[in-house]
Parts: sequence; structure tokens; C-alpha cells
Amino acid sequence: MTARIRTTPLTVLLVSLAAAFTTVAVRSDGPRLPPAQTGDFYVSNFGSGMIAVYDSTGAFLRDFTAAGLSGPRGVVFAPNDRFYIASQSSDEIFVFDRDEQLMTTFTHAELNGPTGMAISGTGELHVGSFNNDQVVVFDLDGQFLRAYTGGELNGTNCVAFDSRGNIYVSSALTSTVLKFDPSEKYVTSFTGGGLSSPMSVARDHSDVLYVSGGGSSNIVKFDTSGTLLGTMQHADLPAPQGIAFDDEGRMFSTSFSAHQIVVFDASQNYQRTITAGGLQTPRSIAFRPPAETSTAIETPVADAPAFYLRQTFPNPFKSRTVISYGVPHPGGIARVEVFDLRGRLVKRLVDGWHPGGEHVVEWDGVDERGGRVARGVYVYRLSLGDRVLSRKMLRL
Repeated sequence: MTARIRTTPLTVLLVSLAAAFTTVAVRSDGPRLPPAQTGDFYVSNFGSGMIAVYDSTGAFLRDFTAAGLSGPRGVVFAPNDRFYIASQSSDEIFVFDRDEQLMTTFTHAELNGPTGMAISGTGELHVGSFNNDQVVVFDLDGQFLRAYTGGELNGTNCVAFDSRGNIYVSSALTSTVLKFDPSEKYVTSFTGGGLSSPMSVARDHSDVLYVSGGGSSNIVKFDTSGTLLGTMQHADLPAPQGIAFDDEGRMFSTSFSAHQIVVFDASQNYQRTITAGGLQTPRSIAFRPPAETSTAIETPVADAPAFYLRQTFPNPFKSRTVISYGVPHPGGIARVEVFDLRGRLVKRLVDGWHPGGEHVVEWDGVDERGGRVARGVYVYRLSLGDRVLSRKMLRL
């Protein structure tokens, strides 16, 4: 397949939080966990109403809150440079900027006891609504879109997506996980491994699902069809809640009852326990993506769109990915190229006149000679005159 360019404006091409990154650690056997989330991680303290912040080594940095934030649960970072926190006790979603300053809050009559959250590949925020057994969907500006439920969903906790866009929702009061297809139609439910009161649902690059059993004090692993793959336990992790992975493949999980964070290495062996930060009934945990960087300063243009380069979607990818970028009016000669980490040209995707507007180009992971590139990190670059933007992507 050859690279294709399309100039039709995009309206839904957004990236899930976990996909935006600028640096990554590459394992020799290929990555097995979600994209690199180097940087600080955030833990919601249900008991104190605070959000605790740690660096990548697990050192406590600070905590913060906002007026009205009560019983914080889900924490999720979005591609719009904001992050969202579910306030279960006040039925609201709090929106913060990268400086941890409160921007706004929003809610809806359908939202009753918000818990875990996830952002879809189309940039929609899916929020578990515990008290009325459904998932409520908003856009990233807080506009209510719809709600869905199905099966035996009872006591909605966390929401997660697999690589095909299927949705998994933990049902605390039935000790099951419910699967919905990408159109939000109920498919099936599953359990196993003694799972009781499931909380977080997380997945790795192989689409293995990790479900924290708050009542069973274990983490249960399933494939996407619901087949039991195994369980994990540790004495320091009673009543596990949130689950998150770092860029080295380590798994972090919070203990609701022991008020601490337990870290497992990439082989899922116990590594350490983090007790700093005055944790009080910690729930969700999320890694903050690094700030986006560019190699040139963007100059605002009166007749937008601006000059920009979005994160690839999907990212990481196996066979193909899409690059979205903006060219200011009235247009110009733009070039999109892919390089390896040594700065060597891998593939020139686009080189020619572009009218002002948003454009997309697809890369099939093939180099200039027509060969399939190796797994790893690649830099893609947009050039327009003397202005240059670059970002990174990961091929599996």
C-alpha cells in the first residue's frame, strides 16, 4: 500500500490519552504494554479529596485539590492538554490544565456517582456512573452525548478500550466485566479467578485485560473474549484499585485499604511498595504524558487553521497509522517525512503544494525501498518553509 493524502477536513481524529508521547524506552523484545507514559503519575485519594503526584521513581512531589472536589475517583489525561477527574460524591467531572489549575466542571442528570473514565479513539470521554448502572459519554468540552448500559451492569466502576475499540466495564455488584462492541452494544460478560468487586480495568499491547478485584484482593487477567489467563496477589496489595503501566513495563496498583501503591516489574514480580504522600483510600492512578514539543515556534495566523502536527492514530500501530496536520491559509509547500532515531530518512510521505486546512496522510510502515520497517520508535516531521514540527510514534 502506498501513502495516501486526503484534504477533507477531519472532525473526529483524536488520540487517546495514553497515546501522546515524546520519548520512549524500547525493550529488545518489543513493547508489551501501553505507549510510553514517562513522567509523573497521579493518584486520586478518595478519603482526603486530594490528588497526590509522584515522579517516575515513585518519589512524592506534591498534592492538590479544588473546591468542591469530593471523593475523587477516575483520573484521565486527554490530547487537548487537559486532564479530567471524576468527583463521585458531587456527581461532577473536574477539568484541570497542565499546571493543575481548575478550568471548569461539568455534569448531567444522567451522571450519578461518577467513577472510572476512559477516552475513546474518537476523543469521547466515557464515564462510569455507579449509582444508575450505566456509562455516560461526553465530548472533551463537557457536552453530554449519550448514555449506554446492558447485560447485568450493576455498580459501574471503570471503563477501558481494547485495540479494536471494544469497551470493557467493570460491574462491582455482580463481580463481572461486561464487554460492549465499538457501537456500545452489549456483547457478553465474564468473570473468574475468584474476582470480587472488580474496580480498574487496564490492558497491555497484547490486549490482555488486567482487572483489580477490590473484594478478592487480587488482579485477574483475561483475554478479550473473557478467558481467564491468571491472577496476581501480594500481601502489600489488599483491596487493589487503580492499575497503570509505565514505559518500562512496570505495573503500579493502589491499595484501597492499606493506603499505599505497589509496583511490579515488567515480569510482574513484586518490586516495591510506596507509602509516601499521606495516601487515604487511594483509587485511580494515571501517568501524565510529557508536554508536547516542537522544533520551531508556531506563528499564529489570523485566518486559521494554525500550523500543527497531531499525534498519529492509532499509536502504537502495527500495519498502518494516520498523520493529521494543519497548513495555514492560503497554503504552501508542505513536506511530511519519517525518520529513524538516528535522523536517517525512512519515508517521504508528502512533498508538494497544500491549500490551507487540515490534511491527513497514511503510512503503512514501509520505507523508501518498499520494505517493512522494524519495530521501534520513529520520528515524523512536518515542514512548511522554515517552520518545522516533529513528533514520535511507535511501531509494534
